[in-house]
Amino acid sequence: MRDQLLGYLLGALEPAEREEVEARLLIDAELEEDLACLRGKLDNLGLASDGDGDNERCDPPAGLAARTCNYVAARATVSPKYVPAPVGGWRVQDMVVGGGIFLAACMLIFPAIAQRLSSARITNCQNNLRAIGVALQQYSDYYGGFFPLVPEQGPLAVAGMYGPVLNELGLVEGSAVLVCPSSPLAAERETFMVPALAKVIETPAAELPLVQSRMGGSYGYTFGYNENGHYRGHRNRGRVRFALVADSPGEQSGDPSPNHGGAGQNVLFEDMHVGFMKHCRISDCDDHIYINRDGYVGAGIGSDDAVIGRSSDRPVTFQRLPARR
Repeated sequence: MRDQLLGYLLGALEPAEREEVEARLLIDAELEEDLACLRGKLDNLGLASDGDGDNERCDPPAGLAARTCNYVAARATVSPKYVPAPVGGWRVQDMVVGGGIFLAACMLIFPAIAQRLSSARITNCQNNLRAIGVALQQYSDYYGGFFPLVPEQGPLAVAGMYGPVLNELGLVEGSAVLVCPSSPLAAERETFMVPALAKVIETPAAELPLVQSRMGGSYGYTFGYNENGHYRGHRNRGRVRFALVADSPGEQSGDPSPNHGGAGQNVLFEDMHVGFMKHCRISDCDDHIYINRDGYVGAGIGSDDAVIGRSSDRPVTFQRLPARR
């Protein structure tokens, strides 16, 4: 339908097509915004109409043609080099007009192409998260309704541990599913490999941080939570607003994901639906998906506090100090 907006504004559509576009505009707010944006660009070129082909024409200033001819003649008298000469059968004026049309077409087409590529990458990323969701659902079925728990200590005590765990159990098909097509890791999509659990455990301490930073791929996974002084794992309760996996957060605490150019992040929720969030906080429950209720990256504060960490983030726990008197 967006492909017909230009024809609609220029009055180039058949009556039936024009009526179809107008009917769609009444119910599609996003399409109406696209139309307004396109009309603004065409207004700069003086091309937009009201949809029925009747463009408003503005008469040129009186005497403009005569003054232009006199100017060209005067310049030719002073120096013949100012007389526009045909180039390959084209006059300079023709080239200027053609260049303007080409520029206008680029302004309309290139953003649309970029938008479609971005939308395709977001969709592919969502498909990855759905596959991860199926794997986590199967894991919870096997392990009494619980999801994988990030350990508090050891080589696997990072959010990225979910990758090797699911891969080792054969619940994900290949390592590429852990790579977002809009992430920095996308260039390695064909060669990226999730390390085996044994390899992670045996990795020398000096090399371990690099391995930990990559084993979760482009995505972050949720930590467990603290309750009454105990660190616990999350049970699969099918919550609609509880984040399980998402595009990996930024380097600073609470930063949005860089995976989609900072425009937002895809999130897999516990009921296994995937949504694209422009912000990091779930509005109806005020839960920030990348930091806990105390404002840091680590274990959640209570069972409903979802905290998604980067592959190398640890479920660090803090104790509140008593207030000084």
